[in-house]
Amino acid sequence: MNLRVFLWAACSALGMGASAAALAAGAAVATSSPQSVSSYGPLPRSFSVETVKAVVQKAPQAKKRLRRNSLSVASQSGLLETPDPLQLSSSVAYMVDQDTGEVYFEKNAYTQLPIASVTKLMTALVIAQSELPLSQRLKVTRADYVKSTAASKLRSGMVLTREDALRAALMSSDNRAAHMLARTYPGGVKVFVQKMNETARELGMHDSRFTDPTGLSNDNVSTAHDLAILAARVHEYPYLAKASTGAVALINTGVSKVSLMTTNRLIGDPRWKVGLQKTGYTRAAGRCMVVQSEFAGHRVVMVVLDSENSSRRANDMLKMRRWLEDEVRFETQFANVAPFGLM
Repeated sequence: MNLRVFLWAACSALGMGASAAALAAGAAVATSSPQSVSSYGPLPRSFSVETVKAVVQKAPQAKKRLRRNSLSVASQSGLLETPDPLQLSSSVAYMVDQDTGEVYFEKNAYTQLPIASVTKLMTALVIAQSELPLSQRLKVTRADYVKSTAASKLRSGMVLTREDALRAALMSSDNRAAHMLARTYPGGVKVFVQKMNETARELGMHDSRFTDPTGLSNDNVSTAHDLAILAARVHEYPYLAKASTGAVALINTGVSKVSLMTTNRLIGDPRWKVGLQKTGYTRAAGRCMVVQSEFAGHRVVMVVLDSENSSRRANDMLKMRRWLEDEVRFETQFANVAPFGLM
C-alpha cells in the first residue's frame, strides 16, 4: 500500500511540474514585452495549443522573439484594430481626388510608418527633376548588390540606359536598379539621398524622411497623405507613369536581354486604367501599394499601407473604388430631386 501511495504521489508531482512549466512559458510570452498581447489584436492563426506545446519543449524565448519580430510596425502600434466603415484589412488607407484635393476616404492617413519600396517613387522623381539624359548607359557594379532577400536579374557588368533602369526600379521594384540610379547621380548616393529629402520638403511632405534610394531601410518613413502628394507629382512625368505601369518588359543589358514583370496584380485589368503604381514590402512595413487611377469621373490617388498579403492589398483598393463609385452614382441619381421628393 505504501508503494502505491508513493507511486501516486510521484506521478502527481510530475503532472504538477508539467503544468507549472506550461503556465510559466505562457506568462513569459505574455509579459516579456512592455505591451500586452491584446494590444496587437488577434494572435496569428499559427498560434495554437500545439504551438504552445512546442514552445514549452524548445526554447520558448527564441520562438517568442521570432513571432514578435514578424509583426509590422503598424500592427505593433495597434493601427490594424482601427475600425473603418469598409472593414479594410490594411492598417492605413487613403483616397483623394488628384485634381481637387478632396479626401474621399482616410484611415490612419497621417501616421508615419516605414514605406518599403514605395520609396522608389521619390527615387524616380529625383532622377526626373535632375534632367540627366535618359539614354545614358549605366553599368551595374558590385556596389549595387544591396543586401536584400528580393531577387534581381541585374548582374555586375550589365549595361542599361537610365530609362530602362527606371523601368526596372518602378515596374519590377529592382533594388539594384534603384541603387545604380542613385550611385550614378552627381555626388553619389549620399548627395542623392539629401536631394530626396530636399524634394520631400519642397512638396510639403512634412512627415517623410529618406535614408536610402531602395526602401530597404526601415528608416525610410512617410504617411499615406504624403505618399499621395508624391504620387500625384510623379504622375506628371509621362515616361515615369509609363515605366511603372507596364505588365512586362524586355530590356537590353548589353550582354543579354532581361525580362521584367510587374509586381502589381491590378496592372493588366482594363477596368482600372492605372496611370501610376508602386508596390512595396518589408516585414516592418507590411504590404504597401500606391495607385493613381481614373474612375467614377475622377482622377484618384489611393494608398494602402500594412496589408497582410498581396491579395488583401488589392482587395482593399477595390473596396475603396467601389465605395466611391457607389457614392457618385447615388449623387448623380438624386442630384435634381427636391428634398420633399424624397419623403
